[in-house]
Amino acid sequence: MSATNALQSAQRLQQARALGGNAGRAQLLALLAPDARYMVLGKEVAGAEAVANELVTGTNAELARRLDWTAPEPVGAQVRLAGQRRAGTRDRGLVLTLHFEGDTIAIVQEQRTTPPALEAQAIVLPEALKRRIDNALAERHPMLVAHVDAQGQPILSFRGSVQVHADDQLAMWIRNAEGGFIAAIRANPRIALMYRDEEAKATYQLQGRARVTEASAERERIFQRAPAAERAHDFAKLGAAVVVDLDRVEGYAGLGPQGQVDGIRMLRDPAATL
Repeated sequence: MSATNALQSAQRLQQARALGGNAGRAQLLALLAPDARYMVLGKEVAGAEAVANELVTGTNAELARRLDWTAPEPVGAQVRLAGQRRAGTRDRGLVLTLHFEGDTIAIVQEQRTTPPALEAQAIVLPEALKRRIDNALAERHPMLVAHVDAQGQPILSFRGSVQVHADDQLAMWIRNAEGGFIAAIRANPRIALMYRDEEAKATYQLQGRARVTEASAERERIFQRAPAAERAHDFAKLGAAVVVDLDRVEGYAGLGPQGQVDGIRMLRDPAATL
């Protein structure tokens, strides 16, 4: 198929999808190869009928009809269609990549673009996220913590004692009070943490400033709230209690057909950041 004809076919596909219904489905069938395939994250269908149905009534069909579509453009041997969200909406965009076989469309690949940034809120950790953090080790999702050493080298480590300390604070018990982590945060308190539940697809990134607390009551509280497996490594309580003042929390509770579920974006001073 010539480049001009391919661009025209792409334009007709988008028009047929926008039309929808039986009329749109019939127009799509005229453009698709009999063994055409449609691919989207987590799903693949085969056969012209199935592809036409997916384009007209599938997961992204309604979203596609809400977007503003640019003219098709060639990308190598393929043609790309881009749908952009309209002003004032929080829709994600769509990108379709069309592969051709002779005079027909053989493969339709579709993906959603990055969602628009959430409006920043003050940091108040949601109760569901608090439960995730406090049970991270027990549920086999230990928190990953990043700090920077004296040479400027980022260091990653899993920390089983990470716990919620307040609405805008975390804490952890560090067994080696003279180790590299404590030395690092005394020089540069900025750290980052990540939580990931692969089964639920829950993903959260947290950033803040870590400090050692010497207050006896606070030390005892942090030690006692650490998981039993962590406490068992330090019966003598020789470790250091660390409090993390959170500056940024971003993430979501899972992924659904429409994208991220229960997304959050929290900053210590939301007004200070665009």
